[in-house]
Amino acid sequence: MSRSEVEILVQGREWQAAGERVVLATVAHTWGSSPRQPGALMVLGESGRFAGSVSGGCIESELLARIRDSFPTRFETVEYRSDTSRTLPCGGRLLLTLEPLAELTDLQGMLAALAAGQAVERRLDLAAGTAAWSLAGPEARTLLDDTRLALVYEPAWRLVVVGTGELASWVCRFASLLDYELAVCDPRPEYREGWVHEQWPASAEFPDDFIAARGCDAHTAIVALTHDPKVDDLAMMEALRTQAFYIGALGSRGTTAKRAARLVEHFDMSESLVARIRGPIGIDLRTRKPAEIALAVVTDITAVRNGVAIDTAREIR
Repeated sequence: MSRSEVEILVQGREWQAAGERVVLATVAHTWGSSPRQPGALMVLGESGRFAGSVSGGCIESELLARIRDSFPTRFETVEYRSDTSRTLPCGGRLLLTLEPLAELTDLQGMLAALAAGQAVERRLDLAAGTAAWSLAGPEARTLLDDTRLALVYEPAWRLVVVGTGELASWVCRFASLLDYELAVCDPRPEYREGWVHEQWPASAEFPDDFIAARGCDAHTAIVALTHDPKVDDLAMMEALRTQAFYIGALGSRGTTAKRAARLVEHFDMSESLVARIRGPIGIDLRTRKPAEIALAVVTDITAVRNGVAIDTAREIR
């Protein structure tokens, strides 16, 4: 579950607290072409307002009309097919569950668990029309059999940014749009003074202490963007002690090679461990513009997170 999906549920709860009836729609299963994956959700109020989506926009209007004309009073399922009047222009089928938000068991507790960084599993019995949630175990996976749906909502993916220069500013902006939870540090006061993003306050801690205190797990990416070896090396040394799924540092191929040599020679790190550092950081967009470099960095992070390999080749000019 991304931070935006948590915010969707919070929005629905606020509408409900204001006296409006609200429905939670969840994608249970898809066949063929579908822009949203199982677990995608949307809240719809009886007034016609909504947050989130369960398709690319092709069924939302019809779903709103359904809620307006016959507000669900209990758990139910609805199937959309491309070969019926409820058309999906790109083909395929889509199975949704509809639940009155007021009927969800301990919604506040579930949101609190996610906010605390815990994974949550929702189990929906499509035949019995019941749903419940619990903390998810390490082996829990989203799956659907004939009558039961298990949805695993994970805490937000996190990004630790070392540096408060222009590049770091753009990286934080792009990452925030993609729902990464951000943590920023820079021990250099002259750079922190120019940091204007109050929503991502910059710590004055040195990066090794900052990273160690974050408890960086496999849902965390760590990037060092100061281009100052005294700072970035500290960040990389501590980052390599974590389970972070992405570790990267700014610098040319030459700078990257020198950093690797320092870590191996002076800090007794193995070459295989140092090889975890992605550098030069980001995919190659043949650019020196901070905003475009930041786009390359965040794209690379997200590709690694999703298990996608991206290779770029420069055109000869």
